[in-house]
Amino acid sequence: MKVYIDTSVIGGCFDREFSEWSNALFEEFISLNKKLMLSDLTLQELEFAPAKVKEKLNEIPDENVIPIEITDEAIK
Repeated sequence: MKVYIDTSVIGGCFDREFSEWSNALFEEFISLNKKLMLSDLTLQELEFAPAKVKEKLNEIPDENVIPIEITDEAIK
């Protein structure tokens, strides 16, 4: 299964209210049960995030990340 996430899911790993669910989803990505669809937009938004939030993505094996580029069609 492929799952698209945004920055709120990544940040949710460190939020008391959402950490249970966000971290459970990350465990699915880490164990290769689900594939992470990661957009350029999400990566741009993470530039302003705290280091621990940015580094959370490093836990996921590269082969389990599907990059999504921002295209003109997506912008429209």
